[in-house]
Amino acid sequence: MSSRSPFLTVLALAAALSLAGCSSPGTDAPAGDGTTQTDAGDGQGAAAATGEEISGDGYAYRVPEGWTVPEEDIPGFTPDTLAADLTDTDGFADNVNTIFSPAGEVPLDQVETAGATELEGAGATEVRVRDRAQVSGVEAAHIQATLTQSGVDYWIEQFYMNNAGKTLIATFSFSHSLGEADRDAVVDSVLASWSWD
Repeated sequence: MSSRSPFLTVLALAAALSLAGCSSPGTDAPAGDGTTQTDAGDGQGAAAATGEEISGDGYAYRVPEGWTVPEEDIPGFTPDTLAADLTDTDGFADNVNTIFSPAGEVPLDQVETAGATELEGAGATEVRVRDRAQVSGVEAAHIQATLTQSGVDYWIEQFYMNNAGKTLIATFSFSHSLGEADRDAVVDSVLASWSWD
């Protein structure tokens, strides 16, 4: 893969995984900053994506038409699922990946405080806790941020979902030039297609 088309949110993943070391499960954080539409990033009212079905451990979802699972392995990264827009021509392949937190089930209020702080500590900017989402009946914390990798700025929209005693982290990564409404449209279509086993 070319350095001009990074697929991974390496810093974001590192920050998400480090939640295993957090020790503030009782923190009461707001469910969002109240500045986004309540339906942004929750798939409600959106048409479900109709592209390839991606199956993970205990869940499945569809991606937009044209997105697919990359054939090339990514050294040092073994997500539960990964799909990307391999036809993207703007220098960044928009993508989604999922991983499970090694800490088991992490309280969402802890995600919204510690996760945002750790993203900032990892170099993320424009970090914002957005309103919680509903993903096929499961509540999810939603954090937005800008990251830089190989000199390329990009957005992440990261969702933390607790189901069956585990926290699944879905990270959507987009070109920095893509506006919030356009990012939400893609995210909503994927989340609208989500199902749990």
